[in-house]
Amino acid sequence: MKSRARFGPRALSLTPMAYGIGFTEVRWDQWGELALGGFSGLGAAALFLMTFIRNIWVCYAGYIVFKCLYMLLITIAMFQIAADLTMERYALVFGANNFGALALQTIITSVVVDSRGLGLGIIPQFTIYASYFSLIAVLFSLRGLFTIWRSDTEPTAAVRNDPPDCDEHTF
Repeated sequence: MKSRARFGPRALSLTPMAYGIGFTEVRWDQWGELALGGFSGLGAAALFLMTFIRNIWVCYAGYIVFKCLYMLLITIAMFQIAADLTMERYALVFGANNFGALALQTIITSVVVDSRGLGLGIIPQFTIYASYFSLIAVLFSLRGLFTIWRSDTEPTAAVRNDPPDCDEHTF
């Protein structure tokens, strides 16, 4: 019963955000990477806030903000990946993606947290994770700015990520 109560408020805050992404009228092929960079930067800011603020309520609010942004990032990234896939490749691509994410998470956790690795305390751990999200934000933002610049300077060279015309992409 405890675990159900613990995930209830978070699920209530995440559901409208993830659901609302489906109704946004955005050219994700042009603005998606910049959005990922911006949301990663906000997530890094929330992690840095939780790291250096000593108020538990601010930390709880930072955690809720971070978790909402993280789920929003996952939703946008999965949408961008799925937009270019055929139905036959979903399992392979998302399976490999989840395996790679789990492997990276295991490596980072074993290096940062484990006593055989760095064995860092809580504050340095949060600093490393916030720095990791900051690096991701910079990379996505630079790539997003390049994509926008390229589409503005060469409108014919812009690549559209429209799915192929077939029944499996009709809802």
